Amino acid sequence: MKNLLRLLILCIGIFIFSGCEIDHNEEIDPYYRFNNEDKTLLIKYNYTPNQIITYENQFNEKLNFRVISNITEKRGSYSNGTFSGGGGILGNYYDSKIVRLEIMENQGNSSSSGDYSKVNYVFSKNNNEFVNGLNFPMWNITLFYSINELQDNVNVFLSDFNEIQKTQISINNHLFKEVVVIDSESNESQNNFSFGPLLQNVNKIFYDYEFGIVQFNDIDGNEWKVIYPE
Repeated sequence: MKNLLRLLILCIGIFIFSGCEIDHNEEIDPYYRFNNEDKTLLIKYNYTPNQIITYENQFNEKLNFRVISNITEKRGSYSNGTFSGGGGILGNYYDSKIVRLEIMENQGNSSSSGDYSKVNYVFSKNNNEFVNGLNFPMWNITLFYSINELQDNVNVFLSDFNEIQKTQISINNHLFKEVVVIDSESNESQNNFSFGPLLQNVNKIFYDYEFGIVQFNDIDGNEWKVIYPE
């Protein structure tokens, strides 16, 4: 009976020790969260899957953006695996927010390096550094880049505009209060199918820090303005 009791106590002790070890390991891996300053730079509009956001130009032509996902989550950052196939080592956890949409008139094909035909809003706190960017498939500057994960590709860095003065702009009777204008300073157009079948001819984006893209202009003089979803 005494031996059975000792064995039981030993098993309980091992279980408690193992649990402490797991907690300890979780504690020593840093977790970088969005702070209050970071949160002011996150999109506030609550995009919902399958929602359609419509942009219309002065000739009543429309482009429809369908929401794929809107995810805020805790992620792990890992080192590259070994040549022999071993997994990477966890470096830290970090907050991530990604809003992903597709332009219904611009259906493209994904690849191992990401799907550049999609519209991505990407916000990250990896390595304790806040970074934000967007991928806009009709942008006329060709850039292949991703933030942390290959599928989180961007071709415009919003971090360059976080600290500049924001302006107000009224579009289709809706007032946007945190707008910056992103100008490619190029009048060239591209035709890279990695970005989808639509021509890459947009050279100016009006980005609102509350909503996202509220207007974009192309080199042919079209001004595509959002119809704010009420």
